[in-house]
Amino acid sequence: MANLLVEREAPIGWLTFHNPERRNAVTLDMWRAIPGILDDFARDDTVRVVVLRGAGDEAFVAGADISEFKTLRTDPDAAQVYNHATNAAFLSLKNASKPVVAMIRGFCFGGGCAIALHCDLRIAADDARFCIPAAKLGIAYGYEGVKQVIHVVGPAFAREMLYTARVYDSEEALRMGLVHQRVPAQDLEGFTRSYVRAMADNAPLTLSSVKIAIDEYLKDPADRNETKIAEAMEQCFASSDYQEGYGAFLEKRKPVFQGH
Repeated sequence: MANLLVEREAPIGWLTFHNPERRNAVTLDMWRAIPGILDDFARDDTVRVVVLRGAGDEAFVAGADISEFKTLRTDPDAAQVYNHATNAAFLSLKNASKPVVAMIRGFCFGGGCAIALHCDLRIAADDARFCIPAAKLGIAYGYEGVKQVIHVVGPAFAREMLYTARVYDSEEALRMGLVHQRVPAQDLEGFTRSYVRAMADNAPLTLSSVKIAIDEYLKDPADRNETKIAEAMEQCFASSDYQEGYGAFLEKRKPVFQGH
């Protein structure tokens, strides 16, 4: 779709939020399209890491497109339909089978911040700004959203972010664990490309098994699927990539992993 650009540059799959007139704000149609795009990347063996970015230099995503709220979130029933679409998008990012990285410039507010929080890793330019303004808009911030904020920054910073609705600069975001890397704006794309390519050189099945284990650990204990973790580990040990990995180590060469 016009507002979501998909590019494949093996081993990277790029998803660009392209709504520059509204600082890349996400419309309902965009929310609904995100799960399908992640599914397509999951089926593409040439893509090993997915990177999300915003079009232009002003914003990653400045939030949900609030201009739609007057027609799409007019009452509790309508809000539920809208929230279902956003939750599905967040879950598709969180449960993606491949690592998902947010490359962040400028504004990363509201729904944009939630998108970034549901990615595995976040790389920010020094001009990035972060905010969850729900308290200033009278919007209820649901349990799953609150839980994800806590998972990333911990309960103390989660309280501050959600109670104050204030803006955090990139240095604060790095210090509180909201982002993993902070680089000069002019170096952001080059750094991110190098960073994710190094990740993509690693064994895909290992990355997948680690992602599964982390995701299961973050669930409530009663909901954890330890069988899924064990199966992912067994798949690694039964793979040709495992043979390649230790063979390359013994031969003192760089391994070439195939993902099987």
